[in-house]
Amino acid sequence: MKKVAIDFGTKRTGFAFTDPTEMIVSKVKTVDTEDIFKELEENQPFSEIIIGLPINLKMNFTPSTYLAIDKAIEIGEIFSPVPVYLMDERFTTKIAGSMHKKEIIDGISASILLEERLRGAKGTRVFWSLPNISTQIVDLISSIGPFKDVLILGNALRGIEKYPIGSNIEIFEDNPVFFRLRSMSSNYTLNFGMVWDIILKKIEHANLVICEGLDREKIKNSFSDGTFVITENANVEGTLSVGGRWLKIEKINKR
Repeated sequence: MKKVAIDFGTKRTGFAFTDPTEMIVSKVKTVDTEDIFKELEENQPFSEIIIGLPINLKMNFTPSTYLAIDKAIEIGEIFSPVPVYLMDERFTTKIAGSMHKKEIIDGISASILLEERLRGAKGTRVFWSLPNISTQIVDLISSIGPFKDVLILGNALRGIEKYPIGSNIEIFEDNPVFFRLRSMSSNYTLNFGMVWDIILKKIEHANLVICEGLDREKIKNSFSDGTFVITENANVEGTLSVGGRWLKIEKINKR
């Protein structure tokens, strides 16, 4: 098999392929963006597909960002179980552009991405749907509610926002793929990234905070008495197995 890297453009898209041993970049080309699925089908099988994620230095999304993520999600679904990864491409296009070969700039960008991957660069795994949440978890949260203002941080209990667990739900999502999947619904306020300056401004209003184990102590130390905290993968005493997830449920009491 081989690896392939893709650098999307609105009109033209670059491809770079390894040799079958996955040791070197052996082929680079640029095709019309409308032909990307044809190109993938003609060159499979792949061990993995790498897609460039265009995001600016301020971590803001642009139309190109959404294009890449949407195509990555679609490719991930069509070519499953081949793993698909997004990789930061902020500097590959700049490097490729310095070569003054505009007609093949996307292909060069793809080859740079692929070479970085071969050298061990990490990527973000692409999924094409939000994870399922057991109704046991929904029922448990409802039983300790009701909640008005709910904060959901990072990857904790992804998918829970599909259910009515609070009047106002605000999500801070730090994975671009799940940010896009969550943005397809409008039942909550969605923020990209763990922006603690904004999160900590919610101290006086939040009734429930859902977080990951790494953020548990910070949340407990920062938020007000009476706030409920549900931590996924807390790895501390009192953690319960509920609906296939490991949860720690606490009510902040600093007295």
